[in-house]
Amino acid sequence: MAEALYRQVAADLRAKINKGEWPPGTQLPSEPALERLYGHLVGPDARLSRNTVRLAIAVLQNEGLVEARQGRGTFVRERVTFTVLASAEEGGRSGPDRDAFVAAVTVQGRHPEQLDFRMELRTASPEVAERLRIEEGDAVVVRSLHRLIDGRPWSIQESFYPMDIAEGTQLMSPQNIEHGTVAELRRHGHDQIGYRDEIVCRMPSHEEAIFLALGTGVPVLEMFRTARSAARPIRLTINVYAGDSTQLAYEIGTPIGE
Repeated sequence: MAEALYRQVAADLRAKINKGEWPPGTQLPSEPALERLYGHLVGPDARLSRNTVRLAIAVLQNEGLVEARQGRGTFVRERVTFTVLASAEEGGRSGPDRDAFVAAVTVQGRHPEQLDFRMELRTASPEVAERLRIEEGDAVVVRSLHRLIDGRPWSIQESFYPMDIAEGTQLMSPQNIEHGTVAELRRHGHDQIGYRDEIVCRMPSHEEAIFLALGTGVPVLEMFRTARSAARPIRLTINVYAGDSTQLAYEIGTPIGE
């Protein structure tokens, strides 16, 4: 059976984008122009139907390759991937008194930003209580923020702390902690010695899709990190990353070259 016409069009458009013939920011030809450009698929001097062209573009939108801009047309999306060395992220390897995210982004020659800091008190949901080994409904301190790389939205973070650990520390402040929360916990006798990561790939919520500027059909990576001291879990951090611009990496043992 012959491949559907719209898939043939989508495949050729995809190839042009992946080969760099149409770099990020390039505006796709108008629908009438695409109808003429791919008319040879149906016959000499023919034009595709408008619906075939729209279906082909929808395929690329679902893959996150292009985006429609209101009143302007359809453009190739910029996809700059950032590799998160998750085994070092907030694990104490960023150096003394330095935020791990800022250190990791800066060392790659890129510009980090952390915005919209918020601190609030909540009651622990079943999910949070189970990971922190506290009772459902217990008070927890929640610190949340948005992260940008080179001015582009990149991740959403929420961290949960048992009240008895956060009380009397800078974790109770709505301001950024420049030396990082791992160092702040250490200063108060809660030295992080390990963590457990759980990573889920899912579709974003409406709010997540808006902030991360995700194309239709682009998923997010959600990482649950439960950090522990020698005595107990001390923090649950949930990071939501843009799935089309984030790569998670782990190094176990001595890194190559060291």
